[in-house]
Amino acid sequence: RPADAGQSATFQQLSYRPQAIFRAAFAPDGQTIVYSAALNGNVPELFTLSAGYPEPRALGLGATQLLSVSSKGELAVLTGAKYLGHRLFTGTLARMPLGGGAPREIMAGVREADWSPDGASLAIIHDVNGKDQLEYPAGKMLYQAAGYLSDLRVSPAGDRIAFFEHPIRFDDRGEVVVVDLAGKSRVVSQGYWGEEGLAWSRDGREVLFSASKAGWANFAVHAADLSGRTRIALASAGGLTLHDISNDGRWLATRDDIRLDVLARVPGADAERDLAWLDLSRPQDLSADGRVLLFTEEGGPAGVNYAVCLRKTDGSPVVQLGEGHAAGLSPDGKWALATVPTSPDRLMLYPTGPGEPRRLDRGEIEHYSWAQWFSDGLRVLVCGNEAGRASRCYVQPVAGGPPKPVTPEGFDIGLVSPGGDRVVARATQGEWWMGSLDSGAPKPISFLGADDFAVSWTPDGGSLLVLGRNQVPARLERIDLSTGRRTLARVLGPPDLAGVLGIGPVALSRDGKSYAYGTNLYRSQLFLVEGAR
Repeated sequence: RPADAGQSATFQQLSYRPQAIFRAAFAPDGQTIVYSAALNGNVPELFTLSAGYPEPRALGLGATQLLSVSSKGELAVLTGAKYLGHRLFTGTLARMPLGGGAPREIMAGVREADWSPDGASLAIIHDVNGKDQLEYPAGKMLYQAAGYLSDLRVSPAGDRIAFFEHPIRFDDRGEVVVVDLAGKSRVVSQGYWGEEGLAWSRDGREVLFSASKAGWANFAVHAADLSGRTRIALASAGGLTLHDISNDGRWLATRDDIRLDVLARVPGADAERDLAWLDLSRPQDLSADGRVLLFTEEGGPAGVNYAVCLRKTDGSPVVQLGEGHAAGLSPDGKWALATVPTSPDRLMLYPTGPGEPRRLDRGEIEHYSWAQWFSDGLRVLVCGNEAGRASRCYVQPVAGGPPKPVTPEGFDIGLVSPGGDRVVARATQGEWWMGSLDSGAPKPISFLGADDFAVSWTPDGGSLLVLGRNQVPARLERIDLSTGRRTLARVLGPPDLAGVLGIGPVALSRDGKSYAYGTNLYRSQLFLVEGAR
């Protein structure tokens, strides 16, 4: 159907400082607004806005993410909130009165929650054995997925739940799903490059959601009824995220400016330089001499499946190798490994010079979460999941043949040692393990935690370089694998940290003297929207 709203919509600006706004909602009075935001870095805190006064009031709760406001004026929040990506956090689910008082903690390891219409119970999303699980009420499983689920909202009648299902973990492409209380689900809209922000219409006949099929600049609010008919509810110049709809039909939305930039220290330079191409550039690998950068471009012109790109670190023009997520350069620099987020995913080799792309045998793997070269250039390590199963890691010969599993299920990232005999792998719960590729039985690494991200092995195979996952700026540390001793390699981050939610990925030259790292910049302005429907 054609757009039937938006021409008469008006916008009232509610926030003014540069900040990242993650979640906003109306209080039951329809006038007070509650939101969670970070002024610097990625640690959220709670604020309220009252009618007639423009300055927000901080509630004095750090590392607290808003999830939902009930019809009784009770907040569902995450305490100890740790940033994961986009607008996602993990922490301990808690409830607290809007008028004041300490949060009462309920359940650890939760990502999202929404109140029932009567304010008596909560629908939740959390990770269970490597799969995302939607429960309503808590403890009753309605839906599971191997990727991830987000933005769940209980319908006004309390008989259905709408949410986004994303096939690739923490990549926000995906579809809109509605499930009833018996667990019967249906996809009501699909095929989106990105989805962020969802709410039910007041009458419960439509799900309204922010999404785009071609880049951040084309984000708009869509509406889908339960039969799957979709319309544009409100178009914009990009970056419009719907947060909540009041009982009288007013919207809360943010205008979000998002960039993924690449800062690099290259051979011969005495300062970092920006090597980003469009608006969403993500570094992946540096050549051995630090003079060539392999990266993924996720910006709209790159296409719905993204683009694998090469750029010399002197700032020369970009060369597009093909579609997909860049994974790594072969040891001789002649091939780029990539995964393409189709259905099912494809594992590709792109020549960096003359030659034709090659597609590797995926076996039964449905979606990839990780891929990396062995130092011999003859094999790759990939991590991903088969249909209906949790992720694990596999070894695959480049010359041909299917992947062979080398870890149990429940692992989504793996780093091969320089000698090719050991692997450090991350469990989907965040713990790090190490084992022999021959035994297939990794053991936990006691001195690595869920807040660590292993970037690479050192060339001698004796240490790991590890990035602080939730740190802004971030510490890159060298950890001795025999003793667990940590030494600081460098601190990474831009001078201005307003709206910087994350640092990474990090790419290093073989000698470690050249490096490139990504910055995730997210700056929001909150608006009250009237007249849209």
